Amino acid sequence: MPGQTTQRKPHLDELDRLRIITALSVVAVHALAFTSPFDHTSLALLTQNGFITAFHFTREVFMFVTALALVYVYGGRPLDTRRFWRRRAVGVLLPYAAWSLIYQVATNHATNALDFLKTLAFNLVTGSASYQLYYILLTIEFYLLLPWFLAWLPRLARHPWVTLGSSFALEVVILFALHDVLPKAPLPGPVIENIALFFDRFAPAYQLYFVMGGLAALNLERFRAFLLRHGAWMVVVGALGLAILEGHYLVDTLARHIAPGAAISVLQPAMAPYSLGAIAFLYWATLWATERARKRDAQRTRRVWSALSDTAFGVYLVHALILTAVMDDVAPHLASWPVVASVTLVWVLTAGASVGVTLILLRIPVVSRLMGRERPAPEWLRTRLRLMTGTARNMIAARLPARSAKAWEVTRQRKGVAGESDQSA
Repeated sequence: MPGQTTQRKPHLDELDRLRIITALSVVAVHALAFTSPFDHTSLALLTQNGFITAFHFTREVFMFVTALALVYVYGGRPLDTRRFWRRRAVGVLLPYAAWSLIYQVATNHATNALDFLKTLAFNLVTGSASYQLYYILLTIEFYLLLPWFLAWLPRLARHPWVTLGSSFALEVVILFALHDVLPKAPLPGPVIENIALFFDRFAPAYQLYFVMGGLAALNLERFRAFLLRHGAWMVVVGALGLAILEGHYLVDTLARHIAPGAAISVLQPAMAPYSLGAIAFLYWATLWATERARKRDAQRTRRVWSALSDTAFGVYLVHALILTAVMDDVAPHLASWPVVASVTLVWVLTAGASVGVTLILLRIPVVSRLMGRERPAPEWLRTRLRLMTGTARNMIAARLPARSAKAWEVTRQRKGVAGESDQSA
């Protein structure tokens, strides 16, 4: 709000580690999926699909971190929706629209401009320009729900265990309905296919992780202290969640003979306990590592993780293009390699190139906005632009009648004052 000052909250260093680890895990999921044709036996394919489903914690962790960060920053104070959306328009909407266009240009073969624009509109609404962009659509949906979420969360937080338990039960019901009930529903096949295809683009499908993140933010110090005090149990909880997920996967595959795509689906009941365990373990691990670094006063380590965290959004955006290039140019030469080595190399090349490309783009003014970050122009360029603007203004004023020039200058000054007020909001 104009004239309102808010004390800046301490940076959560553990989120830096958690963001980049999750982004690189997304690359691992897609590297594993794209290299599954390397498997020449049913056992190898069964194993590789098991690894794919184990890495499916990524979107749940992203939702948890998104809610935690937003409630941590905006909880307990009025939300200036105008300023909030102005920042998100530049930091999220612009990269989403730009990369949707980039991926469509790279993959779309529309025969005319009208078809291209129709496809682009569909992709923007559904997050379908590339297989990873749905997450940004989910984030935008949560931004729309944020004012309501911030208003209701303190009331729900009065009974945190009841809220968390109810949210968990609702999540299991939603996932069971999608995984086990929907395929058998008496509905036309296209209807079932469209629901299954697009339901993962709706924020309510992940309500548990938004609720978890919000509750964790409101009780952050107690949450962090609990994790650090019970680190061994966090390892047990994570391992137990993984055992439940992989057991469910093996039963679906070997006993129920469910198709591989459904067996490794993210939207299945076993993902609820697994995601709880994965979030608890990963947050504890990153928090523990952060506390150790802080005790050693490892500023260089902190800067490295901060820089890597800045690339997480960019890695998510660009890695699909790079993975396609790796699969086209490198993968054909790996046919004689052991499958483990081939998959690892594809992941390393894709992850490394994604981080490198993002680091370069983040250092380029204007272009950095495609990565969700603002990189100020060099001082010499800003000075030159100011000089050019001043010269143009003087030329315009010199050609106007005296009265018009004075009115024009007053209008310009008023706009400047309005701009300063807007920046202080």
